[in-house]
Amino acid sequence: MTHIYQAALTPRERDVVQGVLAGHTNHEIAQQLGLTEQSVKNVLSVVYEKLQLRNRLELALYGVRHESSLQGPASMISNG
Repeated sequence: MTHIYQAALTPRERDVVQGVLAGHTNHEIAQQLGLTEQSVKNVLSVVYEKLQLRNRLELALYGVRHESSLQGPASMISNG
């Protein structure tokens, strides 16, 4: 797998990833970030490609292994 630093996720991609890792649905992430649900799906597709992952489960597992590198400087997703 490509390391997060090589993948160079954008701040928006990191925000969406944080939402996934927090257990939010695409709909919830979209609402919190002011996006459409389709935009969240598009962002996730780009993230999967950059990190050479196939799905949300692999992203979650990747997140467990690389949590500190997935932290954005100012994530807009809240856990509560």
